[in-house]
Amino acid sequence: MHPPQPEPAAAPELDELLQDADGLIVDWDGTVVDNAEIRFNALQQALAPYGVDVDPQWYTLNCGLPIRKIVALLTGPQTLPIEDVIAASRRQLLTGPPPRLIDNTIALLHRAEALGLPRAVASAAAGVLVHPAIDRLGLKALLPVVVTAESVPRGKPAPDAYLEAARLIARAPARCLAVDDAPAGITSALDAGMRVLAVRDGLLVPVAGRIPG
Repeated sequence: MHPPQPEPAAAPELDELLQDADGLIVDWDGTVVDNAEIRFNALQQALAPYGVDVDPQWYTLNCGLPIRKIVALLTGPQTLPIEDVIAASRRQLLTGPPPRLIDNTIALLHRAEALGLPRAVASAAAGVLVHPAIDRLGLKALLPVVVTAESVPRGKPAPDAYLEAARLIARAPARCLAVDDAPAGITSALDAGMRVLAVRDGLLVPVAGRIPG
């Protein structure tokens, strides 16, 4: 059962965004759900016992990276129990309140479904976080294919997640429309050869520039 469909954009506008697309592939964090503050707070609390502070602006620029890479960049050569930090952060995310859906992304997904376009998630996050969140928010039918950090050998900004999602929905990468919010994710989708929409303040903005390949 789908959640109620928001109406932030008219169907003609959504059709224009989806023009020439054979498939729609979306990031999860910050793209389908507005959970940046929740994730920041969870990581901040997990690192606090070790005296590591997370700068909000730095996190905004790097939040699209896998969490292990984020922790490694934050701590540098300092030796920390990274798995304990990650586990503490995940506990906060799994037991806290559900995140808010990003209306324009959800509307685009519903329109793609109505047009018969296959849809997938290409996330740098762990499956232990993404799959329960999809179920919790009632999005499983809308997002039947899910690629997470464990699905591919390289995380974003490498193109692996988007390429694997395209493979799973049986569509050529160049014929897929990708939606992402973070610099690493946008780079990942562009390097996969996809047309890309960036999430900016809840709006879907086409990314200008050369599509590699």
